[in-house]
Amino acid sequence: MDASRLSAECAVAREDDGLRELHARCRRAEDVPVPHGRGLILVHRCPCSCHTDP
Repeated sequence: MDASRLSAECAVAREDDGLRELHARCRRAEDVPVPHGRGLILVHRCPCSCHTDP
């Protein structure tokens, strides 16, 4: 996975095992659409595996 696409919280949590709790603080758990953008995404959700649906 391209680490540059991860949220800051998830990137730090992946680098340091002592900071794993930062995954829970990720603010990019969902896509954020552009208002009135007809499906355009303003901020994509974090691709970290901690956010994948089971």
